[in-house]
Amino acid sequence: MAYEYIHVNEQEGVLVITMDDPKTRNAIGNEMFDEISLELDRLDNDSNLRCLVLTGKDPAFCSGANVRGMARGIEQLEESGGKKALSEKPWDSFEERLKIPAYCEEKVEGVRSLPIRIHHLQKPSIAAVNGYAMGLGLGIALSCDIRFSSEKAHFSETFIMRGLIPADGSCWQLPRMIGLSNTFMLQYTGDRIDPETALRMGLISKICPHEKLPEETLEFAKRLANGPTYAMGVIKTLVQRSLDVNFEESMKLAGTAQTIARDTYDHKEGVQAFLEKRKPEYKGR
Repeated sequence: MAYEYIHVNEQEGVLVITMDDPKTRNAIGNEMFDEISLELDRLDNDSNLRCLVLTGKDPAFCSGANVRGMARGIEQLEESGGKKALSEKPWDSFEERLKIPAYCEEKVEGVRSLPIRIHHLQKPSIAAVNGYAMGLGLGIALSCDIRFSSEKAHFSETFIMRGLIPADGSCWQLPRMIGLSNTFMLQYTGDRIDPETALRMGLISKICPHEKLPEETLEFAKRLANGPTYAMGVIKTLVQRSLDVNFEESMKLAGTAQTIARDTYDHKEGVQAFLEKRKPEYKGR
């Protein structure tokens, strides 16, 4: 299928989605969101596609949300008289709004739902961060299981620079990856950090020479795609569930997960290949 805002290709079970909107440095708008969503649907439902690589067209990975759209939103809010008085203390305002049903989201929709969609993928996902990952763009990268970075990449929680908060999931993601102090430092300042700092913090897994990023990411993605990806999906949900329970509860969940893994074709194939001293041929089922 031909798209306007993304390019798609497949290689040995890997689906590569490249965001491409040069006018906005690959900012996420509704149109790009819709196109990516269609491909994620296809990834979910096609057993031949077993790993996702998400990247951007140089010089950016994703510059975030469209600021012009924010300006239109402010104008519409002021015209409708929708602005409400705030308490002098931000926590009080937060608690007050939570008591008003109209301000409480029952579900996350639109472009803000993309990090959730990627987070819930049951197949491995890798962000190949080739350039600027800013605001929502960083949140999208954080939602992938693994992040490879070009030496030319930069990362920023730019929301605070627009007087906003990170509503892209990074308030959940970052503390688990880099700790509270580093999270507050990035989110309070919006400062850009380079790949070396991101690697030291634990934000990314690997730095690649810029021209080799696609090749090295794809090579790693093919390795995952040729592995027991069903078990990887089980690992992913076990790790995510384990973040919110104690060690003993995690061990109980792992017992259930292991019974699922034992029922897979890939487990049987892995054992048989070991006994026959050959390379296993996994099917992702």
